Amino acid sequence: MKLILNSPFWCILLCIAIGALGSFLLYRKDKSLGELSSLWKKTLAALRFLSISFLAFLLLEPLLEFSKEKIEKPILVLANDSSESMVFSNDSLQVKQQLKLDFEELEKKLSSKYEVVSYSFGDEIKEGFDFDFDSKMTNISSFFKEIQNRYYNRNLSGIVIATDGIYNSGSNPLFETKKLKNIPVYSISVGDTATKKDVFIDQVLHNRLVYRGSKFPVVVEVKAEQFRGKSCLVKISKGGKTVEEKAINFTVISDLKQVSFELTAEGSGLQKYSVSVSELDGEFSTNNNYKSFYIDVLESKEKILILSNSPHPDVNAVKLALESNENYEVKTELISDFKGKLEEYNLVVAFSLPSGANKLEETNIPVLYMLGNQTDFNKFNALKKGVEVLNSKGFTESQVYFSPSFSSFIVSQELNSFVTYFSPLQVPFTTQYSLNNSAEVVLFQKIGPVKTKYPLLAFNKTNGIKYGFFIGEGVWRWKLQDYSLNESNERFNELFTQSAQYLISKEDKSLFRVFGNNTYKENDKIKFEAEIYNGSYELVNTNEVQMKIINEQNKEFTYLFSKEGERYGLEVGVLLAGNYKYIASTNLKGKNTTRSGEFSVNEVKLEQNNSVANHPLLFNMSDVTGGKMVSLEEVNSLGDFILENGDDSNVIFQEKDIDDLINIKFIFFLLLSLLTIEWFLRKKNGGY
Repeated sequence: MKLILNSPFWCILLCIAIGALGSFLLYRKDKSLGELSSLWKKTLAALRFLSISFLAFLLLEPLLEFSKEKIEKPILVLANDSSESMVFSNDSLQVKQQLKLDFEELEKKLSSKYEVVSYSFGDEIKEGFDFDFDSKMTNISSFFKEIQNRYYNRNLSGIVIATDGIYNSGSNPLFETKKLKNIPVYSISVGDTATKKDVFIDQVLHNRLVYRGSKFPVVVEVKAEQFRGKSCLVKISKGGKTVEEKAINFTVISDLKQVSFELTAEGSGLQKYSVSVSELDGEFSTNNNYKSFYIDVLESKEKILILSNSPHPDVNAVKLALESNENYEVKTELISDFKGKLEEYNLVVAFSLPSGANKLEETNIPVLYMLGNQTDFNKFNALKKGVEVLNSKGFTESQVYFSPSFSSFIVSQELNSFVTYFSPLQVPFTTQYSLNNSAEVVLFQKIGPVKTKYPLLAFNKTNGIKYGFFIGEGVWRWKLQDYSLNESNERFNELFTQSAQYLISKEDKSLFRVFGNNTYKENDKIKFEAEIYNGSYELVNTNEVQMKIINEQNKEFTYLFSKEGERYGLEVGVLLAGNYKYIASTNLKGKNTTRSGEFSVNEVKLEQNNSVANHPLLFNMSDVTGGKMVSLEEVNSLGDFILENGDDSNVIFQEKDIDDLINIKFIFFLLLSLLTIEWFLRKKNGGY
């Protein structure tokens, strides 16, 4: 134990002096104790001195630091793969029953020496065993990552995992097991390693968005095992009618064929298409011969024009970023060569203008001004669009960071984290920026280690028209960096596609709004959000919000939104694959107000596309960690092996804790004892 004082040492002397003074004043001329001997008086005075001094000392709020010993038993993780492929074998019922009994027996046997914790994994990780085997995907690597995070710096002694080794999501789990330090992985191999005769649709490649009347490609990948010399028919249908079909022949034992179709987009909104492969005799399963996909048919593309004074790598970088959104049709022009009509476009991106900016002033379309070395800031400031750059003396370098208060659109966590790694941009060398009160900053400049309040990306609205301002040059480096670190340009593209979408979108002035995705996977939890505004466009949540979801059979399901802060939220859970419509309703000013939409739930058949167990992977995972692989029939012997060879040593460690001295019960009873003894002696001898 260690006493910690928050006051100087002379305060302790003051406490002693207060105790001595109090005791002296009380017992110096106490006539009620006149018959007591001098020794008794000194004893009573000493008790009073200790009580007062100690009470005064406690007022200094001293702390007591103490250590306590803690023993942690070794932790053993038991986990089972709950995906569909685990029970694709002919003896699936036996696998279910045996695995459940074996795990229960294993848990009971190992609990004598270990703290046993259980998990199941598939498309998500759950605590406890799950022997339903209904997960649509398998991500083994995420399980190992989760275990490493949960039991970091804990006494983790081993991991027992029962799986067929088939994974169709995440990275190779062998990479994650190599990161385990002195933690053996004991694998229980499940499933059949023999290749089965089967024909199935591996994947369907298609555009998510198309435009009515346009042609769009669909590529169907068909895999066949042990059907060499056989042929089948690949068919695409819509609404029960065949749209197009093609025959394919399999020429090798394990064959993969790509079948290309070109379809015409008809109708509008979400359109359902079905792909089928004709069944062959002797197939292991025919459930994977069918697949559906959805196409969102739009009326027309949003047109974006990029105008610049001269060629620049930033122009091409932004053009490619905007073209990553299938809904945008992007064109680049030099301002000196442009002869078209600005009114034909939904957004103009102006590079290093406003030379020629008078053309933009004559239209009522949104503009994203990208300001660089060629910009005449005096002319730009004269536009009075809500952001001005004053007294610029050349250019300097600056990094960026997101404004924590920006809320006009959602920025992904990946982009929010990644901007800190972006290379510095060339920005105006000035500390004087003028922003309208209505302007909203997305990105601020970070010069060296200093996070400034100088804008780098901002938006403003003037006379009902939205304007964007990107005050910097050199974004082409961001595009290269994104690909170098992440092997994609998703984060870079997101910044500009989200900005363009915000500028193009018309302001929603409705008082009732509903938000949700257009597409989900059948193992996704489907969620919606809703907002209600009053006449002053302030969020309110005093009303109830209901939603009806209608499936393809016109069956209705009714849900009630829950209140989440100032907004509303609804989690429907998982739904069967298909096309759905929804109608959300609430009462506004005594009138029933509704919002409607549609969404699709896509099938997930990843588990059905591979039924061959990957036992070599399990052997390697156990081998690199010093564990052991056993078959399902050898699970009982695995428990004995772990008890004999596993690390079952406890970990003893000390925990330091700090508490106020006044909170310790012993101190209370000590003070109570001093005061009680003094009171008893005084009463016994006639004192009061």
